[in-house]
Amino acid sequence: MATISIEHASKSFGSTEVLKDISLDVKDGEFLVLLGSSGCGKSTLLNIIAGLEPIADGEIRLDGEVVNDVHPKNRDIAMVFQSYALYPNMTVERNIAFGLEMRRISKAERKAAVREVASMLQIEHLLARKPAQLSGGQRQRVAMGRALVRRPKIFLFDEPLSNLDAKLRGEMRTEIKKLHQTLKATMVYVTHDQIEAMTLADRIAIMKDGIIQQIGTPQEIYSKPANMYVAGFVGAPPMNFVKVDLVKQDDQLGVILPAVLKGEPKDYFLPLPASKQLEPRENTKVILGLRPEMITHNAFAAPNIPQIECDVELLEPTGADTLCLLHLSGHPAKARVSPLFACNPGESMVFSVDMERVCLFDGESEALIG
Repeated sequence: MATISIEHASKSFGSTEVLKDISLDVKDGEFLVLLGSSGCGKSTLLNIIAGLEPIADGEIRLDGEVVNDVHPKNRDIAMVFQSYALYPNMTVERNIAFGLEMRRISKAERKAAVREVASMLQIEHLLARKPAQLSGGQRQRVAMGRALVRRPKIFLFDEPLSNLDAKLRGEMRTEIKKLHQTLKATMVYVTHDQIEAMTLADRIAIMKDGIIQQIGTPQEIYSKPANMYVAGFVGAPPMNFVKVDLVKQDDQLGVILPAVLKGEPKDYFLPLPASKQLEPRENTKVILGLRPEMITHNAFAAPNIPQIECDVELLEPTGADTLCLLHLSGHPAKARVSPLFACNPGESMVFSVDMERVCLFDGESEALIG
């Protein structure tokens, strides 16, 4: 059993309020990712859980016990840092075993524990080396091994992959995911990389300016973002935002989408699905949120999916997909199409728009309304 409960946590550094009334529960065995841009407070929250920073207001509970005043070494938590924090004069084996040595674990037990962890992380052949002789990915594995060998209740990760190149980050994401599935331990992971968050998390907590904007599964965060900040932060490329009029035509509620065709403005009426109960907002302006994959080539499209034809300014080939740059409501927007169906830059193209999955946001509060 390893649960975390944070109740109304606040923290300031001088006059700067870093955390503002944060409440959050992490379930036993859950992989929770704290996601946000630099300065949003995610690392401070992690340090408060670890006991490295004192909490100003509120409570931190581990397995139901208040630990506000409990020393970090008594919280049964292991932390993996961005900087690896390895001892340069020690071998890999001694780096991993050092925490056990400080706890006066016998040499035989230490050796067996290190061998087990090294096998799990596939670093048995590195045990006699020192950190200077290792690559970045190998050093990160050693840092993880040092945390794993203690068998703590909770693992905390503070942007552990930030110093690695793109290929190594992908490999280490897979390793961390496998570890979680094997250990079934409670893990809290801090990152500013939304790909890491989406691929690793059971749930994601998105933070901005010391406030949690939304907590949900990766699919919930992606499909039903709580507001425009969340919608724009998650997704690559990010969601397109288009200011539109919400109107009725032939008793069908929909939006007027302004586009450009043959260099001239052209408006399209796109009906909303019946599930979007927005009649009280009829004849008002709202923000239409469209993921690039919701605007795509019309080949094989179902007959009831609305279509628009508009000019394509340029193409961005990405391999499996091609991104088309359009102009909707006077602003750039991106559509995702198969390279087989992409037109040439400067030509016009017919796109299908998946209105079943669109998001609508309030123009003032930026909150999701449908």
